[in-house]
Amino acid sequence: MRPVSDAFGVTQAFGSYATAGIAPDPNGTEVQQLVAAYGNYQPYGHAGCDIGCPIGTPVHAIASGAVLWADWGTNLPGDETDAGYRQRWYLYKTFPGIVVVIQHDGWIGVYAHLSETPLNPGDTVTEGQQIALSGNTRAPGVTLGAHLHVEALIDNSYPSGNGLIYGRTDPTPYFGFGALTPQSIDTPQEDALTPEQMQELKQFIQEDAEARHLATRKAVIDGVYEFTTTLFKQYHAAALNELPAATLNKQFTLTGGTSTNLSGLLDQLHSRPSAGGSVVSGEDVAAAIADHLNIQITKK
Repeated sequence: MRPVSDAFGVTQAFGSYATAGIAPDPNGTEVQQLVAAYGNYQPYGHAGCDIGCPIGTPVHAIASGAVLWADWGTNLPGDETDAGYRQRWYLYKTFPGIVVVIQHDGWIGVYAHLSETPLNPGDTVTEGQQIALSGNTRAPGVTLGAHLHVEALIDNSYPSGNGLIYGRTDPTPYFGFGALTPQSIDTPQEDALTPEQMQELKQFIQEDAEARHLATRKAVIDGVYEFTTTLFKQYHAAALNELPAATLNKQFTLTGGTSTNLSGLLDQLHSRPSAGGSVVSGEDVAAAIADHLNIQITKK
């Protein structure tokens, strides 16, 4: 899920503006101005993705995970040796400002230059949960232009080359296909749905069930019983983007007493049931929605 609304565009892409060998010039090219301001701080290019957004913009978790760090970068462990950098995920101490580091499934997400965060190491977060407010922090008492810096660390041996920069890759593919501003799901919403919103939701679930059923049937025919997650996320993102906020925030109580909003619940449709049955199947989730809304889902 995109960490901030897509109303805010990328201002510095992954791998751009390599500073190695660039002469500083405050009146020169953009990369020369960066070197003049910060030195040779990204010799191989930008190790993340910058999204320009005002201070105080809600920042959401790209994926679920466990919080590894949530504090000023100046408090990170390790010295300036290679071993020291490896203690802190190869992050500068005096550059990320208030930074959150989250262990996602198979990769580590870094969210930097924040103005505040309520998180602490050891906390767990869910995809789409608000984790911070964006900012312009660099170090205590030192600021830079307001934006969110995001990284995706996929190799903790921290190599550079073959598309990686200190073990990082372009984080934007991890944003998924959603153009939706993620909604925090910490507090259940009690807003009643209007008849029009109910109809939109009913139509969406109906179409989703039919599309999923047909795709699954094709997979079985092909001999591979596996949902095509990418296509479903594209479909869900397009449909969710058309729904009003009140519909998206509607809370659903699942078996076991847990609750989630519509976006989080539909994400479970992508979850492949495990051998132990610990993951709710797509059909069970669809049935739970239908039962909650007192509607009937039919399949072709």
